Amino acid sequence: MINKQSRRSFLKTTAGLGMAASLPMPVMSQMSDTAIPLIKRAIPGTTEMLPLVGFGSSAAVMPIMQTGPDVVSELLEVMVNLGASVIDTAPRPLDIDTAFGKVLQDSRWKDKLFVTSKMGRGDDRNNRSITKQQAIAQINQTRRLFNRHPADLIFNDSMLDLDIHWPTLMDLKDKGDARYIGYTMSNTSGHEDMIANMKKYQPDIIAVNYSLVEPDAEQRILPMARDMGIGVIIITPFGGGDFFKRVNNHPLPDWVADFDCTSWAQFNLKYVISEPAVTSIVTETTKAHHFKENILTATGRLPDAQTRRRIKAHFDSLAA
Repeated sequence: MINKQSRRSFLKTTAGLGMAASLPMPVMSQMSDTAIPLIKRAIPGTTEMLPLVGFGSSAAVMPIMQTGPDVVSELLEVMVNLGASVIDTAPRPLDIDTAFGKVLQDSRWKDKLFVTSKMGRGDDRNNRSITKQQAIAQINQTRRLFNRHPADLIFNDSMLDLDIHWPTLMDLKDKGDARYIGYTMSNTSGHEDMIANMKKYQPDIIAVNYSLVEPDAEQRILPMARDMGIGVIIITPFGGGDFFKRVNNHPLPDWVADFDCTSWAQFNLKYVISEPAVTSIVTETTKAHHFKENILTATGRLPDAQTRRRIKAHFDSLAA
């Protein structure tokens, strides 16, 4: 048994995919800060491959005016050095996105990133709805500050006023200003609406909450996405921290070595990315060693269907 908790465990390098799988562990350890063969999946209907683990940027980016750019720069350096590319963003106050945009444009990684952005959700906590013109202003600000033309992927945030904003997204794609379009939903309560909108709008990619602590998407959304050829990016894969509360003070089973898992974080992430409908996941952290651990989930063996059932049964048996 491994007794250390996932976010305090020593980061060990797992066996990689393909060539890396044949490398002895000492060699893999030496490669831990450089690109290794990460497992990738194609965006449905295309030949474009995305690494299975990416970066949810809010936790690191929101305090950038107080902390400076070094934290975000370190995380992006870790990401690209290990071969990951997906980074999830959202419209933020002008000063924050100005500083963040400068980091994104660093020549060390600018052309190696797949950046998602969002539109259609305002800052007023009492009324998040915004007009079509305000949403277009969000898109233009992101385009100007991040200097990415065309945008890799633009989401309507939380499906808010999707009927108003979807024509804008379609227009952007038709004009070549966005390569992919879609929408997000991070609350299980919104899954029924997400299903209805998948049928109505047929997005390229959706973003949805899914994890061992929030498994509902695997019942209908993920099978439907697979059948419809819709890409899926997983957000909040640790359930806002609820996953770690559940596993706290429990030992990691020794049988996780069978799928190259070294921590509780990887236990959950391996379960998520072994779902065939998942194109990529984005994990939030401000710590480089945590991010390395997350990214390395996309190396080595993934759980098969039988092992996935075992993982879920074990997690469900833990006291909440």
